[in-house]
Formats: sequence, structure tokens, C-alpha cells
Amino acid sequence: MKRKTGDTVAIPGDYQYHAYYCGKTPQRFWHYNRLAEALKSLDLHDGDTVLDIGCGSGLMASFIAQNPTIQVLAVDANYHAIHFAEKMFQMPNLKFRYGMIDELELPEESFHRINYLEVIEHIFERQGDYVFESFYKLLKPGGKLVISTPNKKSLWPLIEWVLDTFKMTPVLSHEQHEFLYTDHLLCQKAAQVGFSCINKKHLNTIAPWLALFNWQVALKVNEWEIAHIKKCGSILLYTFQKPLNILSKTI
Repeated sequence: MKRKTGDTVAIPGDYQYHAYYCGKTPQRFWHYNRLAEALKSLDLHDGDTVLDIGCGSGLMASFIAQNPTIQVLAVDANYHAIHFAEKMFQMPNLKFRYGMIDELELPEESFHRINYLEVIEHIFERQGDYVFESFYKLLKPGGKLVISTPNKKSLWPLIEWVLDTFKMTPVLSHEQHEFLYTDHLLCQKAAQVGFSCINKKHLNTIAPWLALFNWQVALKVNEWEIAHIKKCGSILLYTFQKPLNILSKTI
């Protein structure tokens, strides 16, 4: 299988951390919103084990690990990101590892939740298929996968072109992003390995730009987007669940 093991442009280890806390207002809202909504979608419980794949600077993993009863393993293929995260977030229930999902050799059915935010578009389509297969094996029965990715059938391709043209972020098209998904295709890929889609959120269509004028208004608009935008949101944030069955191990 053809594998992509990293972006062709160098991404600083603190990129997501800097974007979340120090970026321009729309960028800060974009990152804040997707992490906040992903945390809600994970539906965490005391004692859960969580795998955060593509953890970047470690922000989401650190937010999850604020519950000391939850064990978190955060993984990224950017060595500089893992180095940054290990120095920045030192918590007894949070571990960071460098590598790709197919290099980790993790036990099957060892996680209650998997978090996979805006990573799948960075790899080849067939790699994405393998990722879904791997996640299905790693989740306990009834476990949930929360995944986000840009929506090909939205304003995202235009946003990506603007960001690249005006060099507002490290180059995305063909340097970072390899394959974009639609709502239908993402659900189809997940269903092929046995997942059920139990929640769909479409994010960051209008709200981030309104944050320039008023953050609270942007949050309200985000609520409206989730309630009313069903196909054309810029970011797909979907929750997939592995079914429970009596032949599988107990959660």
C-alpha cells in the first residue's frame, strides 16, 4: 500500500498551540470551536481509555486528560510536535508517542474512544481505508470514533485556495492535504468496516469570520450551523460507533 508518512512542508511542533492561543481571531475560533465540539462528541466517562491520533501540539489530549481517571495516549507522526507536547503537557495519565497508526502495534479492543481531528485528509485514500479498519479493531464494542475533516462539497476548497494564495498558513493543497472527503464518502468508508454514524456536525462555515466582530455572536451562530447546516458545512465532525455484540469483549 502506498503510504504518506508526513507532510512535504515542515510544520512547527507548536503550530496548533500557537493557532489556538495566538492566531488571528478567525483562526483561533476555528481551532477553539472544533476542539470544543469534538470534546462534546467524545462523550467521555470516568475510567475511559482514549487514543488521540494526529495529536499535533497536544492540546486536545491535554484537555481530555484533565479528568485524572481517563488514560490518554496521544500519537503524531511529526517528531517536533511530540517533542513540544511532551515538554508542555506533563500529566500522569497522558502519554505521547511518535509514529503512524500502522507502526504502533496496539492491542485490539483497548480504547473506549478514538479522536482523529483533521488528519485523514493528509493521507492517501487507501491509507484512510486502512485507518478506519484499524480504528474499528482498536475500539472496544460500543466505543466511539470522533473524526473531523474538511468537506469537499463546501466552501472549503475556496478557503484553502485563499489560504494558500495569500500564504496565511503552511501550504495546504498537495503539500499537506492529499484527499478530501464528502459527507457521503466519509460515512460510506466508515460503514464498510462496520461503524454506524450516530452524530453529524457541520462546523466553521460562517462563525469563525463573525468572531472578528464578536466572539459570543460567533458561538451562537455555531449553534445555528450545527442545528441547520446538514450538507455544506466547511468541516465535517462526525461520531461513529462500533456496535455492541455478545461475541466481543465487554467494555
